[in-house]
Order: sequence, then structure tokens, then C-alpha cells
Amino acid sequence: MTALGRPLPAHRTISFYGLSLAAVAAVFGSAAAIGSAQTTARSARVIHLQEHGRLRFYGERGTTLIERGTAYGTYTATMVAYLTIHSKSVSARVTIYPRGGSITADADAAYRIVKNLGYFGGTLNLGRGTGRYSHIAEVNHKPLGISGVINRENFEVEVKANGEAAGL
Repeated sequence: MTALGRPLPAHRTISFYGLSLAAVAAVFGSAAAIGSAQTTARSARVIHLQEHGRLRFYGERGTTLIERGTAYGTYTATMVAYLTIHSKSVSARVTIYPRGGSITADADAAYRIVKNLGYFGGTLNLGRGTGRYSHIAEVNHKPLGISGVINRENFEVEVKANGEAAGL
């Protein structure tokens, strides 16, 4: 340990509001763990994600549509979505592949049909990331928002997602 850049003598007792470092460590964990937690808290930056994607029908797997396209916004990246459309809801697994890894999320949205278009809106929960995105998570466990439209004739999808994420 150092005090103002000078090493502290080993025999000296350090106090924190009248408690010794050993007592503080017993309450809060070891001094190394305290320092580690402070470093982690500082390094976890929050970013506002705002993505807009245009997807085209790629195929289907049972009742699930497979869509591929490009996401624009915070990241410009390839995007793949597996959409399962129910009468009044849509569920989806979405993965984007920005440089350095991938981000996968699950969406649950309400769904309504107006003529040949299906409109949806709901929540997007960040699931897992790989590479430089391996620690991605929602801020305060608050899901991101998602909305979009599905052309029911050619199954093209336009989707928007936004919200805050940490761990990037």
C-alpha cells in the first residue's frame, strides 16, 4: 500500500472511520476485492444502443421465419433474426455481428395486422455476447425497446431497437 506515493510501513495501522483495515476488510471483503470492485465499476461504461435493421426473408424452419440483413446505428453489422409470429405476438432471437464479436438478444412483442403489414412492439433482452461483447448486459436489468413492421407479402422486416447497455 502507498500513501501519497510513499510506501506505508508494515507495522502502521490504517484506519477507516476509526476501524482498522482488517476490520473494514472483514465487513466489506479483502482490500484486494474492494480495489477490484472499484476498478470493475469504473471500467463498465454505459452506451445507448440505437439500431435500425432491414431484413429479407432467408428461409423458414417450421413456423419460424429466418431473416437476414444489415443493422445500422450504433453498430453497422450483419444481422440475423429468427421470428416466430403468433396471432397477437411475435417472439424472436436476434443476433448482430459487429466487428470483434456478436450480440444475441431475445424479443417479445405485441403484434397486430393492418392490411398486408404486421406491426410489432415490445422488449428486447440482451442474452449473451462473444468476443469484445462478452460482458454486455442491460443497465439495471431494464430491457431495451423494440418495434418494427413485417411485410406479410414478401416477409421483409424493418426493425428498430434502442436502450442502454453496459459492459462494452
